[in-house]
Amino acid sequence: MKATARRLITGLAVAGCLGFAANATAQAVAYPEKPVRIIVPFLAGGAVDVVARELAEGLSREFGQSVIVENRAGAGGTIGADAVAKSAADGYTLLFTAQGPLVINPFLLDSLPYDAQQGFAPISIVLEAPNVMAVRPDSPLRTPADLIQAGSAADARVTYGTQGLGTTGHITGAMIAHATGINMEHVPYKGFGPVLTDVIGGRVDALITDTFNVVPRARSGELRAVAVAAAERSPALPDTPTFAEAGYPSIVAGPWFALVAPADTPEEVQNTLARAVHQVASSGSLAQRINDLGARSRTTPEAADAAAFVDSEYQRWGDAIRAGGVRPAN
Repeated sequence: MKATARRLITGLAVAGCLGFAANATAQAVAYPEKPVRIIVPFLAGGAVDVVARELAEGLSREFGQSVIVENRAGAGGTIGADAVAKSAADGYTLLFTAQGPLVINPFLLDSLPYDAQQGFAPISIVLEAPNVMAVRPDSPLRTPADLIQAGSAADARVTYGTQGLGTTGHITGAMIAHATGINMEHVPYKGFGPVLTDVIGGRVDALITDTFNVVPRARSGELRAVAVAAAERSPALPDTPTFAEAGYPSIVAGPWFALVAPADTPEEVQNTLARAVHQVASSGSLAQRINDLGARSRTTPEAADAAAFVDSEYQRWGDAIRAGGVRPAN
């Protein structure tokens, strides 16, 4: 009888544990049970915002819940990033951003209202796009060798325009100057339009920006791409060499877009989101959008992969900023 009783008690205990595990699994699978908000820390209409809205539509279909995009711009993405860092760590408030607030602003701003390394749980890198040096069609700069020759003389310089101080274009220019030893002068603008006008008008030698801006203008003949800051050629610019091909493999730079959650978001929620993002970005309209932008998807179904990537990028961009002498914003 005692043995029978012990077996009965043990069986009940095992059943209870299995029931608890099943209940926990059901709770994890139930996410999301209400609308999810994605904060974009930049103005509406830009590439980050456009991709965020495509992603939100795809996630809405995957989850059967509303996924809402909210723009909260200002201070180079810092305001929106801070709002997410201070939100509840439950997976219902997320940040979709380029890398600035995560791995660039910490090295360029005197202080941040959040901890860039500890304040977030990276969910997925959605895409990355290389920066490109481009010139007006009649420019004598046609290859990386032309660029190096033009900037090598003691009294020579190559001017390059970007969309502003501390942008990935600015830092890429600093990488080029540091790696090649040529004389380059940065000319910052407020936005892409003024840069394009001055490059086409011959007032600035070149511009450095991402494939989002260069690819359609290279296809139309408005600009000519000289070199891509990537390890491999861009499928969107197959005839344009990389700086790596010219002997400078360290010149790899450009924007990437990531979905992140507040730190301490449950691991089950992180991976549920990561798997959904991977599915959405692998097919359908978002995949086409990424391809049209001259970018490439780099999602994975495990959030830990995104976290490892962001950690490595924090170190890499910090090193590039210091080595290139890019000064913090005042």
